[in-house]
Parts: sequence; structure tokens; C-alpha cells
Amino acid sequence: MISPQRDMVTSAIKTINIIVDNIPIFDSRESDSNSYPQIIVSTGSTEDSQRAKNEQRSSYTLYVDYFDDVDNDHGLMMDTCYMIRNYLMYLRLSNYNCKSVAHNEIEVIDNSTSQSLRHVTITIDYNITEKSFI
Repeated sequence: MISPQRDMVTSAIKTINIIVDNIPIFDSRESDSNSYPQIIVSTGSTEDSQRAKNEQRSSYTLYVDYFDDVDNDHGLMMDTCYMIRNYLMYLRLSNYNCKSVAHNEIEVIDNSTSQSLRHVTITIDYNITEKSFI
């Protein structure tokens, strides 16, 4: 059985591919492309030592980083982010039950590359449990 994190990333990429057209999607923290726009999907790892005592052991975070050139249509980028966030709130996993519990969205201008980029990070927290078959 695949891990919840791998299932989340795979399902998120499938969902985002339905929404966006002609935007490359990467499944790691870094992409190997210098063309924009691009989307990077990844999961966070929370070690047990970093968890609060009352935090559930089945909590996972999905990160969607959307990069685009500042000269491109900002309204289109925001519409796309809205659709991605709303679709991923109801993410369906192949091997697990998944329920979103929180989300956040942050936009910054990134000048760390040779181009000025808009960088939107969408974070969604999920409670994930194994599917039980009776």
C-alpha cells in the first residue's frame, strides 16, 4: 500500500490537471524548469516530537506552490488558485479516507530568481485514516 503522503500528492496532481491547462506540475519541493507558470505539489512531514500532545497522529499537510511571472494575468492566477483550493478541499484518495480541516493561502513577490515572480502557496491540512473494508 502506498503512503498517505504519496497518495495525497498523486491525487492532488490528478485533480489540478483537470483544472489547469498548459501549466507544468511537479511533485517535489523543487522543479527543474525555469519556465513559468508552474505548480509544485508536495507534502509536509511532521515528526512525532514536533506534534502537540493533543494533535492527531493522522494529520497531514499538502502544499501547492504556484509560480508565475509578475507580468502575466494576475486575475487568472487568482481564479486558478481559488479553483485549486476549492477542489482540493474535497480530495479523494485511493487507499485512505481524507477530510480537510484547515487551509491557508499566502501570496508574495519572489525576486530570488532572474525574473520577478508571483508565488502563491496554498496549504491544506487533512485528517487521513485507512479505509476499512468489512
